[in-house]
Amino acid sequence: MQETRGKLNGGHRVPRIYLSLATCLLSLLLASCGFQLRGAADLPPQMERTWLTGINAHHGFARELSGLLRAGGVTLVDSREASTAEFRVQRLTTGRRVLSVGGDARVSEYELYMVLEYEVRGRGSEWALEPVTLNITREYVHDPLLVLSQGEQEQALREAMERDLAQLVMFRLQSAR
Repeated sequence: MQETRGKLNGGHRVPRIYLSLATCLLSLLLASCGFQLRGAADLPPQMERTWLTGINAHHGFARELSGLLRAGGVTLVDSREASTAEFRVQRLTTGRRVLSVGGDARVSEYELYMVLEYEVRGRGSEWALEPVTLNITREYVHDPLLVLSQGEQEQALREAMERDLAQLVMFRLQSAR
């Protein structure tokens, strides 16, 4: 049995020094190409205590955005008086529209969309972000034979869109710094 093991792996063991060297080289390559682990967002200091308005706190987008804001060091408050800034959702629209129809006059593709319009204003300061409108879309193929699973697919796409939209907002906020 011992002979077989030696023959299967060529009878050679890779010294630890080579594994360490390979790890260092991989780290160096990743660092040189600009790869970075995503850390906490660097948000404007005026957003230290932010009041999130214009959206139900239990909405998927509101939960995603709240989590990202907290991870970025923002304290979410429940009143204007306690806030240093107000993040106001002016409009959040979601929907589905037909993208294409097959030769049998049945829907073959749908497009899901989300439109977010928001503004951020500092309280007691001149700092403000003018109203911003963000649009995000996703397409999916409709198969009439898989109606039940398509509802789940659509829900998963909507949740991913909410995450992506919240991430886009964070990128905008970071650039306003």
